[in-house]
Amino acid sequence: MLEIAVCDDSRTDIELLEKALDGFCQYPVNYDVFFSGKELLDYCEKHQKAYHLYIFDIEMPGMDGVELAGKIRDKDKKAVFVFLTSYIEHVLEVFQVITFDFIQKPITKEKLEQVLLKVIQYLDTVKKDFIFHFRKNQFLVSMEDILYFEKKGRKVVIHTISEELAANMTTEEVWKQLDENVFVHIHMSYIVNLGHIKAVEGEEVVLDNGERLFVTRIHKQKMKEKHMAFIRRMM
Repeated sequence: MLEIAVCDDSRTDIELLEKALDGFCQYPVNYDVFFSGKELLDYCEKHQKAYHLYIFDIEMPGMDGVELAGKIRDKDKKAVFVFLTSYIEHVLEVFQVITFDFIQKPITKEKLEQVLLKVIQYLDTVKKDFIFHFRKNQFLVSMEDILYFEKKGRKVVIHTISEELAANMTTEEVWKQLDENVFVHIHMSYIVNLGHIKAVEGEEVVLDNGERLFVTRIHKQKMKEKHMAFIRRMM
């Protein structure tokens, strides 16, 4: 079930979204509607609620969609945002909160369905768990939380959003669980999650936590190609 939060101060646009969501048959969805950012934030705090997908209007009185997304991003690093906009020039404003996609008004069923199918494909890819063992114990970590794998001697260190975890694995064993469209070798010691690459600067990749990793010449071109392909799939 895809849990969606819709926030727009326009009742006309809300009605169009509701009609389009009600007609989406490819995957079960459940959605809640809010008419202001404050209403949405208050509801999430009161009910300890987190959605898979947030659909916001960029322009709203009081708290616009960019500010709202920023507040949610502070609490949920995994949140997926789709923005509604009447003016495509506003699109650049929202990259600071790592936007997934945009829907240009007027809203239609076709436009919404295209975006929902991309969101579902994305979540199916990143929501899997990585399974590993350390000191005879088995552990799970969400693929989307993994920034990169680092080979250190006989161990692999799994760098995640919140912690570092050790695993008794070879590089080959790590790759058996990974999607090659989501992860890439940038160095003999590093396998990086393409979804966490913020920029490529010279001989380094910059991750969304600010960390920088060296890219070897032999891996650089393939890394760039896979990163561009990843970005295109998300567009």
